[in-house]
This record gives sequence, structure tokens and C-alpha cells, in this order.
Amino acid sequence: MQYKKLSLLFYLLLLTSVTHSQINYTEINFRSPVDIPIYLAGNFGEIRSTHFHAGIDIKTQGVIGKKIYAVEDGYISRLKISVNSYGKTIYINHPNGYTTVYGHLNRFNPKLDKLVKEIQYQNNEFEMNYFPKHGELLVKKGDKIGYSGNSGSSQGPHLHFEVRETVDQIPVNPLFFNFKIADNIAPVLYNLIIYPLDKNSEINGNNTSLHLKLKQTENEFSFYDTSLISLSGKIGFGLEMNDFLNNSRNKCGIYTLSISVDSILIYKHLIDKFSFNESGYVKSHIDYAEKVKSKKTIQKAFISPNNKMSIYKFNVNNGVYNFNKDSLHNIQIVASDVSGNISELSFNVKGILSNCTNQIVSDSIDRLVMNWETENIFKEDEIELHFPKQSFFDTLHFKYSKSKSSFNAYSNVHHIHNIYTALNKSYSISIKTLDLPTEISNKAFIAELLEDEINSIGGEVINGYIVSEVSTFGDFVVSIDTISPEIELISDLKNLKNNKIDFLITDDLTGIKSFNGYIDNSWALFEYDQKNDLLFYDMDEEKIERGSEHELELFVIDNNDNVTTYYTNFHW
Repeated sequence: MQYKKLSLLFYLLLLTSVTHSQINYTEINFRSPVDIPIYLAGNFGEIRSTHFHAGIDIKTQGVIGKKIYAVEDGYISRLKISVNSYGKTIYINHPNGYTTVYGHLNRFNPKLDKLVKEIQYQNNEFEMNYFPKHGELLVKKGDKIGYSGNSGSSQGPHLHFEVRETVDQIPVNPLFFNFKIADNIAPVLYNLIIYPLDKNSEINGNNTSLHLKLKQTENEFSFYDTSLISLSGKIGFGLEMNDFLNNSRNKCGIYTLSISVDSILIYKHLIDKFSFNESGYVKSHIDYAEKVKSKKTIQKAFISPNNKMSIYKFNVNNGVYNFNKDSLHNIQIVASDVSGNISELSFNVKGILSNCTNQIVSDSIDRLVMNWETENIFKEDEIELHFPKQSFFDTLHFKYSKSKSSFNAYSNVHHIHNIYTALNKSYSISIKTLDLPTEISNKAFIAELLEDEINSIGGEVINGYIVSEVSTFGDFVVSIDTISPEIELISDLKNLKNNKIDFLITDDLTGIKSFNGYIDNSWALFEYDQKNDLLFYDMDEEKIERGSEHELELFVIDNNDNVTTYYTNFHW
């Protein structure tokens, strides 16, 4: 017990020294962006599918339309509307060197709404990205700038709020600032995974990873199975874990994780800020194969050669420990949240001096060693792949095969390595087309074959090959899309009580590329909620005359340039 107290004291001192080396964020007096209590649906550093979450998600009581306020004096530096990502978004630059971001809005305040609509009509386009001149749109602390919503890729009403360093647009943890958010709940550790990191490493005599379920006693965790674990050779550790905040059931991300062997720190990460350019490294930070197989997020505490994420504040031998002596070792794992709540897992293992002389076997028939630091090119009769430098996180023993397609495709199926290996960069893929009629060659695309669907990668036909960029390994084939999008009117045009016309627009293969609507032969501002396939027009008395007949024409184009036109008349 005395050992645990000393270890935790050391950890707290280390955490304090790191925190005090940073800026004193609490001196920056931001007000809340909302006028309701702040409860979080997601926090900074929470791991999403391919990135760390760059802000906090503030709950808006399950509804849209909550007032959103500027947290400090400044000027609006950017107004953006996109069908995905943050949807309707406001960026404000402040004199203190920070930019605040307000995403997934339902609408802007009336002044901004008018400006945005003018720009949309000037460009004849719903999406926009406007950068006002310095000082053009000044705001004061507490000014109402918009209303919360569910726009973009949001999966429910909330405000996505970020704080960035203005100079380089690097997101900083908003919880460093003075927002009143209750949190006395320590992180919860679910599973420990121990990994053998080469062919000569053993865990309990086996060269396979060991998954250990954890039980909790207050803020300390332990194993259900108390058998002594034996380790030999190069070993790494990983944790499945989440943090929670008061008054919320949502799973959030932790702030720090450290691992010590015999009181010697070998690994520590701390999620205080990061660059958007680092997003791809998240696929290496987690156990990517486990994520694909089971959807579980395991954070690895060992670092691949090409993982250059800045959150790694301290490591010895990239977090890999070599158990090469017959001796007993103590492993201590500590996780904390930004409020200073700490959870600990401490256990003993027996190190074993292995007599194993196994070497990595090179399968020269169907595997090719690819170095992560260099460009790699792979060519076969019907396929060519170009991997730029640093495409991989580590040296790759590449595998490829092909087979006949089970459906009406225009190539063989190309099995490129496996779906359980993450990539750091996209690569070029060229697949030879087979029996593709010239008259439909412009409708061909590369498709990724998934379990229950196909995913369009796109591409263009060049000299009998279709060429595209792809960011995953998997099974790929050439297919065609000659089917136009579908348009379905879901409003009752005889009874437009809500002054709105709604359509569903869908495309099953390559997806929607663009849309344009016209009322009385003039371009009309249709808004697109991509996640719900909803396209809608809000009646605008400044653009169309009330109490008269109107004609409406809608054009929807998919990513293979198949077009659907819809025409109707309505009275409003």
C-alpha cells in the first residue's frame, strides 16, 4: 500500500509539473457559449473513427434553437456552411490569441443570416466558406450569434465548441478555461490488452495477445483472474477505457495515460492540444485491427515508428518493454481526466528469459516487404499500386491476390492486403477493366466490397485502367453506375402550412454530387441535410410572390453525372 501511495504521489507531481509548464488558461475569462447548464455529450480528445475530437459537444436539452453567444470580444473571421462536417459554423478571432468555433448551428443571427443568404444567391450554391475582412463583423462578449442545431454530420442536437490558437489553428482543450462543468468521476478501465511485439515474444508461453477484463474498487482496478502473468521478450500494453462527467451518461475520452515498470516511467501521453494534420495518426494510436473486428477502441501505450503524434510527452523505447530476465516486475498504469480524477491499475508479472530462437518467416511467394520510409510500387498484370513515402505506420509484409467477381463487374476482384491494417496516407490504385463497353466507360468507378454493401471510390478510365485514390486496404473491383438519383416529394403542395417544401433525394451507388432548384426560372436556395437525405426550401417572400402560382424545377446529379429532373407547380 505504501508503494502505491508513493507511486501516485510521483504521478501527481509529474502531472502538476506538466500542467504548470503550460499557459495559465484560467486567466482567460471566457463566458459560456450557452445560457443553460453545460452538460457534455463529448469531450476534447475523445477518439472518433479516424481522429481525436477537437472540441466539446455541449448538450442542448435534446432540441434545436438554443441561443448561442460569443464567449469574448472579437471579430467573425469565418462563416461556413457544409453538408457534412460542422454544418453551419461561426469562427470568432479574439484579441487574446484564440479563435472560438461554434458548429452544427441551425441558423445564424438575423444580421449574419442576411449576409450569408446574399452570398449563397451570388454564388448560386448552398455550401459556402466566407472569410470577412478583419473588423468587418465585430462582436462583443455575450452577443447572440446564432442558434443551436443539428446541421452537418451531427447525430443529434448539440453545440460543437472549439478553442484554437489563432496563429496556427491548433485546437486546445476547452476544459482548460473557466467553464463550469462538474466532474468528480475518474476514468473507467474496462480491459487491459498485453501484446507480443515480435515472433520471439511470449505471454504465458504463447505468441498471441492477452485480453484481461478489469474490475473496479473505487478508483483502483484489478483482474478477475489473479493468476501470475509471465512475459518474455518485447511487450506492449493497451487499454480500453472511457471517462465520464457528472450529469451525463455519454462516454468521453481520458486526458492522460502513463505506464511504469518497477516505478520507472516508460510511457506517457497527454491530450492538451494537437494539430489537425495529426488526425491520421489516431489509426496507429488505437488497435486498428480490434476496432475493425469488434468496434472496441483500445488505446495502445506503445508507438509505431511512423506515428508522430504530439500527445506523446514521454516514452522509453517507444513504450516497448523487453522482459529479458527471470524476475518479478510491478506494472503500474494510471489514467486521469482533465479535472484531476485518477484511476490506477497495479499488478505484478513474472519476467522470463526466453530460449526461443524463432525468426520472422518471410513468405516470399505472396508477401512483399514494404518499408514505411520509402515509396513503394506494386505491379501485376491487372493492377498497379503506388504508395507514397510514409504511407504505412511500420514496415509492411504486403499481401495481394485476385479472384473472379461473383456479380456483374468489369474487372476481377483485387484483394489488397487486409482491412485490419491502417494506412497513414492515401495511395493510387489502377485496375484494368475487363469487357467494359466504350459507350459506358464514363460510368465506371472503383468499388470497395464491404460485408453488406459496396462503397464507391470513384475514378477515371485511362488507357484501359480505371485510376483513383484510396485510403484503406480491402477488396476492390470495377463497377458501373448508370442509375440516376431518386427524388421524392414528401410535402403536401396543396397545404404548405409550414411554408416549406421537402424532398428526399437518394443515390444508392456513387452518391449525390450536386443539386440545384429553380422557382419561376430563378435559382432558389435549397438546403441539404445529407445525413437524412432531406432537401428543403423555406418560402422566402423576398424571392417569390405570396398568393400566386409558381413552377418549381429541381436537378439532382450523382457522382457519375447521372441526372434526375423533377418538375411541378404549386400555389403559395
